Amino acid sequence: MPPWVLLLFILLVWCLWAVAAATELAAEDALRGVPAEQRRGVSLFPILPVFPLILWGFAWLIDRAAGPWGSMIVGAGHLVFTVYLTVSIARNARRLRSHERPTELG
Repeated sequence: MPPWVLLLFILLVWCLWAVAAATELAAEDALRGVPAEQRRGVSLFPILPVFPLILWGFAWLIDRAAGPWGSMIVGAGHLVFTVYLTVSIARNARRLRSHERPTELG
């Protein structure tokens, strides 16, 4: 696999992380009743450019010493991370929808 494909995959996974972090904060703030203008946000810097590059460099170094094992380990770890993030986003989206659903007054 070309090194740029792994870098692109890692970057996409960390962009998914940003979405997961934002949905988690949105769900927590909505459930706490925090007004919209006081809700928290997510800072992407320095995590987004730094973590993917460090992990890609780590994979590249292992690839130089031990064949494709660096790409395989980092890629598999990010695949597992993607599954975790997807479940987290779905759970928080469900929490937000259930909170925003109007309740019937008996």
